[in-house]
Amino acid sequence: MKPFVAVLLLLSGITQTFAQHKPPLIRTKTNSLILYVNNEKGNFNGINDLPGAFNHSFGIEQEMVPLQLVSEQDSVSLPLRQGQQTVFLVIREAKGDTMTVSFTAHKLVKAAVFSDAYKKENQNRTLIQIPEVYELVNVVFALTDYGKTEAIYKGTDYYRAVMDYFSPYRNHPAVQTIDSLLKQSEDRYAPLKMDSYAYQFTGDNIQKGGVYDRISWGEVNELSPYIPLLEDFARRSGFRRFYQKYRSYYTSLIADYQKNVDVSSMKGWLEKQFPRTRYSAIKVLFTPLVGWNQSANQFEDNGFREAQAHVNFPFVNDSQKQKPASLIKANRMMIVFTEINHSYLNPEADRYNKEIVLAFKTLSDWITPGKPSANYNNPLSCFEEYMNYGLVTLFYADIFGKEDFEQIKAGLENNMVVNRGFRRFREFDQELLRLYQSRQSGQTVADLYPAIIAWVARQ
Repeated sequence: MKPFVAVLLLLSGITQTFAQHKPPLIRTKTNSLILYVNNEKGNFNGINDLPGAFNHSFGIEQEMVPLQLVSEQDSVSLPLRQGQQTVFLVIREAKGDTMTVSFTAHKLVKAAVFSDAYKKENQNRTLIQIPEVYELVNVVFALTDYGKTEAIYKGTDYYRAVMDYFSPYRNHPAVQTIDSLLKQSEDRYAPLKMDSYAYQFTGDNIQKGGVYDRISWGEVNELSPYIPLLEDFARRSGFRRFYQKYRSYYTSLIADYQKNVDVSSMKGWLEKQFPRTRYSAIKVLFTPLVGWNQSANQFEDNGFREAQAHVNFPFVNDSQKQKPASLIKANRMMIVFTEINHSYLNPEADRYNKEIVLAFKTLSDWITPGKPSANYNNPLSCFEEYMNYGLVTLFYADIFGKEDFEQIKAGLENNMVVNRGFRRFREFDQELLRLYQSRQSGQTVADLYPAIIAWVARQ
């Protein structure tokens, strides 16, 4: 999902008076709102942490686009125009006050431009890649203090080779600068990593490749200010020679991924089950250095839609090798499937937003404080995460034998309830599976949304 980055921006007061028109208002008991800008969904997070007056400017391509905010109680729809203020009030029931919000807009540079040649080359393709600049940035991550955490995967000879080769450059300004950014906020990690995919090497220089301006969710490429430092790091360390030395290793990982994870089959299943949603291409980006971070984004231009998943490679450690082959395969597939499927299930959920808000009338029955589920603290995002792993069950029911499937399903449900804290996932999962297996001929998962939402409402 695309996080709304307002909480990371400088705050300033509202200076405009509101004349005769009273601003519309929206009530919420939670710390976030769902935000739609030109029908593109994001999260307006950290509402209770903001001051009583808040400004933000959005980048938009048109002069005017629709703006909608949705809480667990209300929704507000307004026009958002370049150079004009759109003002509304947020009644923060948890704080007992009202926040005045002023949004405006400015001209946006497109995140991606897909030429006719690009479309022809990539139409209907599923691409698995370990890009060179992407790997450079992850090598730098590995040398920071953040690299000492489990965010970097350390269980390979490759990791040890990286550390042996690049440790003498640990004090290089590129490493020190990226280290300071991650110490300010670990939320910088995903944008820096993702935005590196916009770049490629031209000799010793790092330049944008002409397709992407940025990959992550903001309006600027977060890595751009640090490109000169990365160029210098690459030259001094001989990074490009290192990358060429291990190219056959990267190729072997990509081949393993294509054979054993099989993203193409996932895309085929998802497009069959969500016929209103189509992507011209899917890209999966990974590096052997990523430990557990996953993220995703989508792009559309010139009649071409592309979905990207940025994931870790699903290594199989010694203890996992003792498990049945079917369980190993299921675990390896799950990482990328639960990223890609949001690009399909979320647009369908948006169609039923009002019904979902009413169905999840007591959100505390569905999530657990202090566990990962607590991050899904509004009805729509909570429903989407229940569906996210519910789709894993449905997909696996179609591709695994009954005995293997039952074992996989039991482990998945236990993890979701016990470890992640989604209190009602086991019952939800079983009802969704019942609906799927008893569906009428021609029905898809998308057709089952009203029934599963109605089931939630009855609980």
